[in-house]
Formats: sequence, C-alpha cells, structure tokens
Amino acid sequence: MKKEYTYCILSLIVFIIGIIFTLSGTLLHTLPDSSKSALLIFSFALMFIGLVSFAVHYKSYITLKKLISNHSVVVARWSYPPNSSDALKKLIKEQKTHTLVTTILILILSIVFFIIFAHSGGPYVLNLGYTLAVLCLLVFIIATRFISTYYEHLSSSEITVLFGENCIYFLDQLYRLDYHFHLLENVNIYIGTENLLIFEYGFDDIDYTCAYSLTIPIPSDRLSTAVHLKEYYRSLIHSE
Repeated sequence: MKKEYTYCILSLIVFIIGIIFTLSGTLLHTLPDSSKSALLIFSFALMFIGLVSFAVHYKSYITLKKLISNHSVVVARWSYPPNSSDALKKLIKEQKTHTLVTTILILILSIVFFIIFAHSGGPYVLNLGYTLAVLCLLVFIIATRFISTYYEHLSSSEITVLFGENCIYFLDQLYRLDYHFHLLENVNIYIGTENLLIFEYGFDDIDYTCAYSLTIPIPSDRLSTAVHLKEYYRSLIHSE
C-alpha cells in the first residue's frame, strides 16, 4: 500500500510542476515564442500525466486500504518470512531493475527536452534550460537512492499476499483481473523446486497468447490453498 500512496504523492508533484511550468511560460514575456510553445506543450503533458496517474493510483490505494483493513472480502492469504523464497528474491530484483530502467528513461527524455529547450532562444533560455537539466539529474540521484532503500527494505521484511474477490495484493502492488490493458486468461500451478501460482494475462481474442504473467511463490504448506485459488479465479474467468 505504501507504493500506491507514494505514487499518488509523486503524481500530484508532477501535476504541480506542470502547473508551475505553465505559469512560467505564460508570465515570462522574455521567452521567445518557440521556447514558450515548447514549455507549454511540456507543461500540459506533465499536468495530464500527473492527473491520470493520480486517478489510477488513488483508486488502487482505496481498494488496497479496504482489502488490508478487511472491509473487502479476502479469499485467502499467506506470508513469506524474510529470505525464505528464492523466487521471491528474483521477483523483487526484477521489479527493482524495471523501476530503475523506467527512471533512467524519464531522466534521458527530460534532459533531452531541456537541452533542446535551452538552444531554442537566447542566453537567458540557455541558462534556464541547462539549470532545469541539472535539476532533473539531482532529482534522479535522490529517486535512485529512494528506490534502492525501498527494495532493500522489501527484501528483508515479511511479505504478505492477499487474494481478494477480483484482485490480488502482492509485493506492495495491486493486480486486478484486467491488468495493464490485459485480461486474466488462465491460472496454473507449477510444481517444482519451489511451487508457483501463475496468473496468465492476455488479449481477449481468438488467438490466445500470454502477454503478461504474474508469478506468486507458494509456501510449502499452502499448496491446497493454491489449488483452491486456481479453481476460484478460473471460475471467475469462465463466468465472464
């Protein structure tokens, strides 16, 4: 739940930065028209992204709050003691890598934009553009430190999985039956060195392909619960 709350705060910050840039582009009459247009387009994009992101993550935050406080139906739950699952360690590492890569891409796009912006006007615009690019770099350094600390804490803490009626809370994130524009198509159990409950997401069409999969390690004493969950979620898929 902390992740969704953090995303809500960050989304509001992005929205507020967009507003600040919009006001700057409107009030700074010394900016050339080309620089002002570029800044306003960038500002409106930030405001739109921040607003949409806040709406999505706030909805997830409210759902999680109800689930964790037992105001929503919890079909099953289980927990992992710290460092008890190799599959879980791998998933946390993959999430951390994905988050860092996304942050780096945002940094690159922001710096490229501000460098282009810097060369769109006179000396004043040049200094402003490079100042904003340096500011982006400083924010990136702070963000990477925060991300590293967050995932270090996550990997050393007890992790609880909650299975709701139509959603799953796993690794501090909410997964619905329609996740990232994909629909839940199938649920399977993999039996191996470490048993895994696998939710397969795809597209609602004739040619079934797994576009995304959510893999949840099964504790050694929870296999029967996992079988029940497989049948439960499959019944929801077939009833739609």
